[in-house]
Amino acid sequence: MLICAGSASAQGWPDTCAHLKDWEADRPASQFEAKQKYDTLKLYIKMCAATDKDSYTAFAPLDGAVGLYAPNDASRFDEYRHWLISVLYLNTTEPAYFCNCLASIAGTYQYGKYYPLGYLTVLDYLRHTPSCYGKGLDREFSKDSLTAFQDGYDPTHLPPLDSLELGFLLKSDVKSHSSQFLSERMASLSSTPNPFTKVTTLQFTLNRTIYTTIEVYDELGRLVWGDGKGSSLEAGTHSITIDGKNLPHGTLYARISTRFGEVKTVKLVHE
Repeated sequence: MLICAGSASAQGWPDTCAHLKDWEADRPASQFEAKQKYDTLKLYIKMCAATDKDSYTAFAPLDGAVGLYAPNDASRFDEYRHWLISVLYLNTTEPAYFCNCLASIAGTYQYGKYYPLGYLTVLDYLRHTPSCYGKGLDREFSKDSLTAFQDGYDPTHLPPLDSLELGFLLKSDVKSHSSQFLSERMASLSSTPNPFTKVTTLQFTLNRTIYTTIEVYDELGRLVWGDGKGSSLEAGTHSITIDGKNLPHGTLYARISTRFGEVKTVKLVHE
């Protein structure tokens, strides 16, 4: 992936974000280039969403890239949805970020077993969210509801958010996620042994049940362990064993993040 390797240390974090964001305007000429754009913009969101107020503009190009890079693999939309959920709250100061990310999540339900009513469920939630409301959403919901009806579906009986793995939306408010509120969810993160040669065990404590993603990156910010998919974990202490057999040697960074945007990182040394 051609994304300015090493620029985070050589040029500074803001420059890295600017270089990654440039990929929004890229026009892929092949499936390979579409996957390259997809991976790069995902990295941009993860690295820069919390500090770049305009990061929300990356979601539309991401939607286009995921539609191109593997046209015969319907599962890519499920994978994309899980990743979107994991980054939904990375920026809690710019409402457009939440709205655009949720709109992208809605789009993933236009494919697979949830088609088309799952999409309408999320769109209906989105158009009733005060910070996202716009007449365009109402028009889109009406138009797509009519299309669903003409295709033999009943848009008056939409599946609940819980059935779409989105029940947490009914219990959260993006505007209320202060730093103090976030810090109450994840208490600690450590790794033993560290340095390690074969395996190391990550141990972390959650104070509440929360959607959590665990990944390991190398020094250049490349994902080397984990698939980007999170899961809902209960409150309490958790242990995750990481096999170093397929990991590069040297300095690595284990990162655990919650759906509310809280992130903890521990430095690992793989000897």
